[in-house]
Amino acid sequence: MQDNGFLDKMVAELKRKGTKKEAEEYLLQQLSPAQSEKLQTVLRDENAAKELLSTPQAQSLMRKLMGEQDGQHQ
Repeated sequence: MQDNGFLDKMVAELKRKGTKKEAEEYLLQQLSPAQSEKLQTVLRDENAAKELLSTPQAQSLMRKLMGEQDGQHQ
């Protein structure tokens, strides 16, 4: 598992991307081929995506991407 510094750097870079496509390409480049395939498989399956996004880890990452900390805007 990656450390928080790596995740913070990745979140900052994702925020800089101008389009969803650019962000997706960047994210996929940061993952191993196996991780990339797994992510793409989950994103193609609506139920699997919902299950993944309901995890505390995914919710924490989404808060970081949205610029929130502990439910508060930064």
